[in-house]
This record gives sequence, structure tokens and C-alpha cells, in this order.
Amino acid sequence: MSPHILKTRPKIGIKMLEHMTQMNGAIGIRQGAGQKNAAIGIFHVWYVTFDLARQARMIYSIPMSTIEILNPHQIWERIQQKNNAFQAGYYAFYSSWYGGIVKDPHFLMCPLDDHMVHRGDAVFEAIKTVGRQVFLLDPHIDRLFVSAEKIGLKPRWSKAAIKDIILQTLKAADKSETLIRLFLSRGPGGFTTNPYDPAGTELYIVITELKLLPAMKYQAGVHIGRSEIPVKETWMAQVKSCNYLPNVMMKKEAVDRKLDFTVSFDRDGFLTESSTENIVIVDQEGVITQPELRNILKGTTMTRALDIAKASGKQIAHRNLTEKDLVSAKEVMMIGTTLDVLPVTKYENHIIGDGQVGPVAIWLKSQIEADFKKGVAF
Repeated sequence: MSPHILKTRPKIGIKMLEHMTQMNGAIGIRQGAGQKNAAIGIFHVWYVTFDLARQARMIYSIPMSTIEILNPHQIWERIQQKNNAFQAGYYAFYSSWYGGIVKDPHFLMCPLDDHMVHRGDAVFEAIKTVGRQVFLLDPHIDRLFVSAEKIGLKPRWSKAAIKDIILQTLKAADKSETLIRLFLSRGPGGFTTNPYDPAGTELYIVITELKLLPAMKYQAGVHIGRSEIPVKETWMAQVKSCNYLPNVMMKKEAVDRKLDFTVSFDRDGFLTESSTENIVIVDQEGVITQPELRNILKGTTMTRALDIAKASGKQIAHRNLTEKDLVSAKEVMMIGTTLDVLPVTKYENHIIGDGQVGPVAIWLKSQIEADFKKGVAF
């Protein structure tokens, strides 16, 4: 050990050596210089480890009192005391684990050993309601089943049954504009990665507040940037699973950079998607173009928007898009469930088109809004 450590921290050094002497006579400094050096060497290892841990803030306090073992009554009392601002936006919750619907947000829980929780082994959908109409309900449920099939997840409910549960939960929530969060999990049972451990799948449906972007974002357009987060492999990108860590890091990246969104590019330099949104451009020929759906989740709103555009006689294409295509586009749009069609007017330091919201984005957004009226009523 370097002499300066004991010199600069003599009390710590002496106390620790005394403690080591008491705990292990074989190391005692009273039994010779060689053993003293051994003790100092061991203390050096301990102190360096201690000091590094302290600097990294990795030292945890030992509880000074015994942790209480709670009974169900105490648990319920403490759950009721836990309130946060988010709970006001949780309207109703269906749980197949409970076997029914609850409206008290304190019960918004699922088993910790559900593989959705500890492995992300689940698939999900987010579905919007406007004016008590569910927008694109069937396409969302269809995609849920496609995602489930890709990972060998076998629902215990038919599509019709899930649709009925959603509508009943919406009626219980009794709100006009909401976001339905639908989760199909592998189910509870053990903490391993083995997907065959759980006894069966579980279904959770949460009806939450629909939070929209400020109108000014649609009037002025948004500012996006290039993501440094690696894209998902093709098979995983096409499954809407609860394993969303890359998406989370993209959102963090955008927030940290004070951007509205970041968009990713694959290893070949082709445009993919944002954290939870698709991206579409209008090229210099006026063609509405989506990227190839290779490393991209096929968005239900994007699919519907392009179907409407095609039926209206607009030119539609899908091809590999590069950063150059993005920068040189006449218009760029983010499309998603909560966004509808959101114009992009700036990418990194590049102005898109003339820097104004383009006519295609305005028209396409109006078409999607008109389409809300064709949703499933509840």
C-alpha cells in the first residue's frame, strides 16, 4: 500500500488494522514486520475497494430497525396512501388475473412474476378513442395477434372476446377521448426466461387519459434529429413487444437533446422509424413515400393514412430512404396513434422544404380526423 494513504487517513488506517488484528490473529501486526506488511496489503485492497465504491455512490446503509412484515390490512392501508399525479389519468383497468374490471387506480397492478414484468415477454397495443369511437380497433387487435404468433404466445381469448372486453372496460371508464393500453403477457410463473413456465397468458387493459400535443406543433412543425441508438433486428422490430428499451433510449435521447423526436437509420444507412412513430416523406416528385418495412413496425395509422391517400389518387411508394432523401424532401411527416399526422419542418440543422407545414401533411391529417367517425362506438 502507498504510504500516503495511511498518512492522509491515519485514524481510518489504524482502526481498520486494529479491527483486522482482532478478527484474524494470523494477520496481526503485533507478530512481526512481515505479517504487518501483509495486513497493510490486505487493508490496501479493502481501502481502494471502499474508496472506489464510495466515489461511485454504491455504499448502502444497513437498516437500523427491523423491516416490518405486513399483513393484508396494512398493505391496503399503505397502498391507499400512495398517490401521484398520474393516477388521475387512469380511468379503468381490466385484469384477467383479477377476473374483472377495477376503477380505483391503486389496484393497477400485476404479479411481479408475470414474465411481462421481469423479461418483457409480452405484446401490446395502444388504441385511441375520439368522440366515444374506437379508431382502428380491428387492425390493432389483428396486429396484437400477429405479434403474439411471432413469439409463440398463445392467447386464451379470441379476437372477438378481446374486443368485447375492451368495449366493456371503456364503458366502465365512461370517457370520450382515451388511450387504450392493451397488454397480452406470457403470464405469471417463476422468474426464469423459460416461456413454458407460466400456466397461461394474461390480459391487461388500461383505459387512460389521451394526451395530445399542443396545436402549435401542428402549425409550426417539429424538429427531429438522427438517433445514435442501434435499430432492432428485423424479426424483433416487427413484433410490438414489451421489450422497449431501445425505444426508451431514443426518447431519452430526444429529450436530452431538446428535440421533438429522433429517427434511426439501419446499418446500411436506410431510414427506419422513431421511438413510437413512423416517418413518411413527400419526395421532390410529390410522391408520398414510406421506408421499406424491413426494420420497422408496420404502423396501423400510417397504413390507414396511405390507404386513404392512394384511394384519393395520390402517388404512393415504399423504398429505401437515405438521410439525403430526408433532407431533400418537400415534406416530412411523423405518423402514429396519438399524433395522427405531424409535420416535420427541421431535421438536425436542415430546414425541410421551405420550412413551413406542407399541404400534403395538412390534407392527410384532415382525412385521418374525418376517419375517426368510422370507429367502433361504445
